[in-house]
Amino acid sequence: MPGGVYLVSGPPGAGKTVLGNHIAHNVARNGGTVVFATILVETHDRMVSQLGEFKFFGSGDVAERVRYLSVYDTIMEEGLDGTLVFLRHTVRDTGAKLLVVDGAGRLEDFAESEIAFRRFTYELQIQLAALGCTCLLLSDQDIHYQHPIEMHVDGIFRLEEEHVGARDVRYFHVQKLRGRGFLRGRHAMEITDAGIEIYPRLEAIRTERPLSVTEGRDRKPFGIKGLDQMVRGGLIMGSTTMLLGAPGAGKTILGLHFLGEGLNKGEPALFVGFNESPDQLLAKAESVALGLREHYDAKQLRILWHPPLELLIDAWSHEVLRLAQEHRPTRIVIDGLSDVEKQEFFVGRLPTLLAALANEFGHMNITTVLTAENKGLVGSNLDVTLPAPSAVVENVILLRYVEVASQLHRLVSVLKLRESDHDTSIREFFISRTGVEVSHTFESAEAVLTGVGRQPSVRPREA
Repeated sequence: MPGGVYLVSGPPGAGKTVLGNHIAHNVARNGGTVVFATILVETHDRMVSQLGEFKFFGSGDVAERVRYLSVYDTIMEEGLDGTLVFLRHTVRDTGAKLLVVDGAGRLEDFAESEIAFRRFTYELQIQLAALGCTCLLLSDQDIHYQHPIEMHVDGIFRLEEEHVGARDVRYFHVQKLRGRGFLRGRHAMEITDAGIEIYPRLEAIRTERPLSVTEGRDRKPFGIKGLDQMVRGGLIMGSTTMLLGAPGAGKTILGLHFLGEGLNKGEPALFVGFNESPDQLLAKAESVALGLREHYDAKQLRILWHPPLELLIDAWSHEVLRLAQEHRPTRIVIDGLSDVEKQEFFVGRLPTLLAALANEFGHMNITTVLTAENKGLVGSNLDVTLPAPSAVVENVILLRYVEVASQLHRLVSVLKLRESDHDTSIREFFISRTGVEVSHTFESAEAVLTGVGRQPSVRPREA
């Protein structure tokens, strides 16, 4: 709000100075003049040399509109009253639209009393409002400490840090914003070469909107005859499906088949993964006769790959949503939810985050397939513990192994297909160099499950 005074607080190294400069240079880039005043902090030359590495740091006319000055001599000689006069005259003479005071927490050290410090803040607010200048006070302080001027300022922004295992994670928290609505809670923040990057929680900024009714919506097939029969022609457009199975059961291959079927019909697609790099993924597709490389080279297929190392889940979710909005795919596969779940910093957040993403995809008429691992590797009994994210999906397809006579066999079954009829049988399926085949009847799977030597209706091809 023009003329308002805002407190930005946080521990040393949280990013307050970077944030103040980022905002200052954005104001200058839009034609405004900024006064950046420092109190008992690092020298201007050192600050400017460090800030020069950030993309937001302007040059030429932009740099000239950000005026750095120190109020150290003034506050030492004339105290708070003299500092107030100095700042008012500087803002008036330069026509500044923004005043940033770095090291504002030190001002309290020069006040005769807490009342005097409060009066200084109040008068600064009144005088800047008359000049149409907004003020940012950057202060080092612990999040549990209540600053004596908090009740007087128009807004309070806290930069926080949290230790998660061996990692330090930054957060941006709006505690107060007078006269404005704002997103409550903590939001992930990073300091990158672009400056300050804040990722609002998708669950907080997305609202529930009813999807269109199922009737009349197109279906998106996998391009695998037996599986498409089981789901009555394909997945309903705009729905979200989970492929659940043990490692190596074929989840990624089925996801690639799903994308390939759409790409062959001219539909753009997006693959989001954490394990295989794009080259590895395309090689895997070629190993089962899926020619996806030409679609990738033509930019019809986009691949977003992040190794599951130190993933910031909020930054990842915003990147996925941005790519979906730019590329406008009709089909998306997010491969490896188990890897995402290992990276979450808030217990139980993944289901709501996925619900927010699925909601956005649904309203973009994107059909989404998610893959996740279950704990069991082999077994003849259908005993499945669904992961928490499964609660937010409409459809669940289970892939599993059974062991018979020292041989592993793959089985597929549809556990849930919301608002649609589906085949409830268990079928055997095969992966070979020519692709994926699902048996036309359940006799093959029945023979595997019972251990009875019965001729299967579909034989696996030589791999």
